[in-house]
Amino acid sequence: MSNFTIVSEISGALKTNCYLLYDHKSKEAALFDVAGEINKLVKTITKEQLIVKYIFCTHLHFDHVMGIQTIREMFPDALLACNEKELDVVENMGMFAHMFQFDPKSLGEFDIFIEDNQIFSLGDLNIKTFLSPGHTPGSICFYLDEHLISGDVLFNGGVGRTDLYGGSFTELEKSIQRLFTLPETTKVYPGHGEFTDIGTEKRDNPFVSGGILQ
Repeated sequence: MSNFTIVSEISGALKTNCYLLYDHKSKEAALFDVAGEINKLVKTITKEQLIVKYIFCTHLHFDHVMGIQTIREMFPDALLACNEKELDVVENMGMFAHMFQFDPKSLGEFDIFIEDNQIFSLGDLNIKTFLSPGHTPGSICFYLDEHLISGDVLFNGGVGRTDLYGGSFTELEKSIQRLFTLPETTKVYPGHGEFTDIGTEKRDNPFVSGGILQ
């Protein structure tokens, strides 16, 4: 029986997958990619009497962070974290941020800048970080016991786009090949769309099976 739970909720302008991960014993929890209202996740936090320790950002595109200001007000002791390279990304959102009336200043100051191969703890749980550039320069994936929160790096049947500010297909190739070293049974929780697993994506993802990432 697993000693942790991952709960998901679709939120925000572009139907982003937001996640809540918590340790059953300590009740410590982390939120990932707060894209907008996350009423379902907040209800779980309240029901389970969780302590929100971290608010993690896989990257800082507007559709993954529009709910952060509100959630920080709700959980002021939670530490907001991203990779430092993402600060340049959030300042260069351009017309997309304006279209959806998002003010980058609403994020406030970050408490932690995440590095590659860093370990964050929730009780006895250890979450490992994978710096996975390509979609953005500082995209971060989070791995725990064959569960991967992949942001917009790897999707069910797809990969992250690289035509926005700071994107690089060459870097994305390297990042995905690194993720493909994880056990094939690893469940993948992407930033958009349905869940998948590493084995399925290695076999069936058209960007892989078609040779693009080989």
